[in-house]
Amino acid sequence: MEIAERSRARVQERLARLEQEFGSTPVDQTTFSVGGEAYQRAVERSREGQVDVHAFVHNESGDVLLRDTDGSWEVPKGQTQGAERPAAAVKRVVTETAGVECTVQDAVRATICGVRNESDSNAETVYRLSIVFDAKINGAALDDGNGTEAVDETEASIRWDDASDVAVAELV
Repeated sequence: MEIAERSRARVQERLARLEQEFGSTPVDQTTFSVGGEAYQRAVERSREGQVDVHAFVHNESGDVLLRDTDGSWEVPKGQTQGAERPAAAVKRVVTETAGVECTVQDAVRATICGVRNESDSNAETVYRLSIVFDAKINGAALDDGNGTEAVDETEASIRWDDASDVAVAELV
């Protein structure tokens, strides 16, 4: 089986599992080209069956959790590990990256990403799956009143933004 066929089959398998767990989830597809190194990472992640996960974690006010990533505020995101289910990966990623625990409520959207190698026009497209989840924070988060919070000894910074903010709207 070629890379494109194997990776497409893995994506379809993950989508079927997602539907079993969360019911019908909107699915879209996009294709883009990346450099040779990024393409090889996409191939490896596909071979390992990794799924990209993004978490919209809401607090009691409905605001969305963002974390500081090198000066840019983003929703927590990462990849599945081994046979880990995407919803379990979301919980792990939120705890590891933002220092808080959450409960996954729903799969908001799935995107099938076709990744092409811009350095090699003969390279096959590799397909990856990215899923956006909706979650709620477990317990109340302490906020210093400035919209940021140090949540553990690594001083990871988080903040809560209105769900209609541009940073959040990009993924929905």
